[in-house]
Amino acid sequence: MLPNAYTSTMSRRRFCKSIFAITASICIAPALSSCSVNASGLFASAYTDNQGKHFVGWFDQHGKLLGSVGIESRAHDLCYVPHDNLLLAFSRRPGRTMYVIDVKENKIKQQIDSGENQHFFGHGTLSSDGKLLYTTENRFDDSYQAYQGLVVVRNTNDYKVEAQFNSGGIGPHQLAMLKHQDTLVVANGGIHTHPASPRTKLNIDTMKPNLTYIDIHSGEVVEQVTPADHQLSTRHLCLSGDDTVYVGCQYQGAAHHIQPLVFSHRRGSPLEALAANEAQWRSFKQYIASLAVSNDGNTLAVTSPRGGVVGHWDRHSKTLQKIETKIDCAGIAPFKDEFIASTGNGMLATKELRMNHALHWDNHMITM
Repeated sequence: MLPNAYTSTMSRRRFCKSIFAITASICIAPALSSCSVNASGLFASAYTDNQGKHFVGWFDQHGKLLGSVGIESRAHDLCYVPHDNLLLAFSRRPGRTMYVIDVKENKIKQQIDSGENQHFFGHGTLSSDGKLLYTTENRFDDSYQAYQGLVVVRNTNDYKVEAQFNSGGIGPHQLAMLKHQDTLVVANGGIHTHPASPRTKLNIDTMKPNLTYIDIHSGEVVEQVTPADHQLSTRHLCLSGDDTVYVGCQYQGAAHHIQPLVFSHRRGSPLEALAANEAQWRSFKQYIASLAVSNDGNTLAVTSPRGGVVGHWDRHSKTLQKIETKIDCAGIAPFKDEFIASTGNGMLATKELRMNHALHWDNHMITM
């Protein structure tokens, strides 16, 4: 790992004072994400067109594309900043660019680069008042040996870095702000990679995935849980209204091994696998991409692009209700009493909607 000096851009005392001052006025209303209740019927996602150009687009409940902005590099996930009507787009690993997009003006308002020898992991989340942005990032050196998972804190006024601290593991991916506590939850995938060879997994035999809870005032890890199998890479997550965390895994073991891929977690308890039989788990092809909780809080939906399926679990019984076939499914978000899903072949779908676009939606969708 990199030396501890890299863990923070300021002293612990300055960090605590700075973050406490900014977060002291946090309000109750949360920033919107794929897990949030959506009353507006507006959604957003990154996509790539048939010419290989990259965009961020937003659309309504009928699947009509309302606007889009071209970006230089492929984005992964987004955040919506309601009070400024902005979309924040994070480049995919090992990208180094974040885009601040003005929805009303249909243009890039600002372009933010990661720090030197750092890259984004495609995800970010906002503080409850929208004044701070937290992104998962990786710090590396020119060798293949030194690396460190980080959470980087920026203000949303000019997106200057306020602080950064250890993510609690290697390969931090998706993160979320708990609604009822001043705490971040981070899915550390446990896989060591390097931008010089970004798709090469360098530590499959020794990887240590985990789910980490971090106090936003001190930057300290306050709780951490790990899956039973060390090759279950904890990558994507979602929160319910009562701060239950749902985490989706991508298994790195042998292709014939069957593992549960979706877990729930409450602070102070172990990870709990959601119920499904081996044949059902096999249909997800060891890969979970996006997760979302329905507006009524009763259902969890997850997508598997590799499996071409969407799974629906009853949150209360933790049992699988149904598996829908949806080829190359990508993002998913709550809509009315159901979900809206996207696919890599350009489809937007609900129970009643089948809208096809000549483009390729990326793996995540958010509400606006």
